[in-house]
Amino acid sequence: MSRPIRVLHLRDSPWVDGPGRTILETASHLDRTRVDYHVGALVSVGATEHPLVDALRARGAQVHELRDRGGLDKELIAAIGRLIEELQIDVLQSSEFRSNVFALLAGRRYPHVKLVATSHGWIANDLRGRIYRFIDKLLLPRFHRVIFVSHAMRRLVPRWWLPDERVCVLHNALVLSSYGAGVVDAPRRRIDLSSVTVLNVGRLSREKGQDLLLRALAALVPEYPGLRLKFAGVGPLESELKQLAQALGIADRVEFLGYVHDMPALYANVDLLVQSSLTEGLPNIVLEAAYLRVPLIATRVGGTDEVVEHMKSAWLIRPGSVGELVEAMQAFLAAPERFVQMANAAHQGVLERFSFTARTERLMEFYGDLMCPALAGQPA
Repeated sequence: MSRPIRVLHLRDSPWVDGPGRTILETASHLDRTRVDYHVGALVSVGATEHPLVDALRARGAQVHELRDRGGLDKELIAAIGRLIEELQIDVLQSSEFRSNVFALLAGRRYPHVKLVATSHGWIANDLRGRIYRFIDKLLLPRFHRVIFVSHAMRRLVPRWWLPDERVCVLHNALVLSSYGAGVVDAPRRRIDLSSVTVLNVGRLSREKGQDLLLRALAALVPEYPGLRLKFAGVGPLESELKQLAQALGIADRVEFLGYVHDMPALYANVDLLVQSSLTEGLPNIVLEAAYLRVPLIATRVGGTDEVVEHMKSAWLIRPGSVGELVEAMQAFLAAPERFVQMANAAHQGVLERFSFTARTERLMEFYGDLMCPALAGQPA
C-alpha cells in the first residue's frame, strides 16, 4: 500500500491488564509509517475513570472514547462506523466477546474493511459465561483472521471450524528494554524461610483459583508459621476471599493490595509467585515473573507451558488441586535454591523468545499479509 495500514482496535475494558497492556505497548511500538494504529475504547456512560485511556494518552497514542450505554447499543455501533469512515480504516480489530459483536455489526456496512478478532482467553465461571464462550467461538469464522495468544488457545477451536490459513498464533511479550528497569538486574532478595511472602496476581475471580490457594496456605501454616500471602488485583470475589481467609484462621497472614501500578517493585519484594488459575490464554503474569527471576509455581493451563517448562524453569501443576498446590509450595520451602535456579532459566527463556520488539514486527507483517494476500500467498 502507498500509505500506512490504518487499524482501529476496539477494547471493552478499562483496565491495563494483560490484554490492555498488550494494546498499550502495541500502540507505543508500531512503526507509524507502516501501521497507523488507533484504539477505540468503550467507555461506560457515567464512568469516572478509565486507566487504559489515561495510559494511552500519556504515551501519545491515538485513542478514541466510544460512549457505551450497555447492551447492543445502536449509537455505539454508529459511532464505530463514523470512526471507520473518518479515519479511513482498513482493519477493524476486537479483543473480547462484546467488542467482537460490535466489530461484526459495524463492519457489515464496510466490506472493504478486514475484520480481526484477538482471542486472549475465555472465562466461563457460570452459565452466562459458558453461553458467551460458545457464541464467541461461533462468531470467529466470520472474521477474516483470528489471532490467538497461545497454541493452547488455538487448539480449543477445531480446524474444521476455523482453518489454519485464517489463524495467527501471536504470543504475548514484554518490552525488555524498559520493563522492570532497575529491578531485573538487581540481586534478588535472600529467601528467609522464617518469613516467606507468596504473591498471587490477577483479577479476584472464580477462574483464578484463589480460594484454592487460600486453602493450601492454611494447610501449610502449622508447619511454616512465617508464610504470608499477598493478592494483587481487584474483582468480584474480594469479599468472599476475605471471608474465606477469616474462616480458615489465616486472615492476619493475607493482604489484599488492590490494583498495583508498580508491579516490578512488588515482584522484587516477594519470594514466590503462585499462579493458581483454572483457565488462561497466555498469562502475562508468568512472563513478568519469569523475566524478573521470581520463583514460580503455576497451573498447567493455556499457554503457560509455552513460556516455562516443568522442573526446568518453573514448577507446574494441574489446575483445581489444593493438594498439588500444597506439594508444590512444600517443594519450594524444602529447597528454595532449586526454584531460584529455575527462575534464572525462566529469565533466559523470556529473553530469547518473548521480546515485544519481535512481536511487533510479526504483527506488522500480519497486517501487511492481510491487506496484500496476493503478495503473501494467502487467501483474502
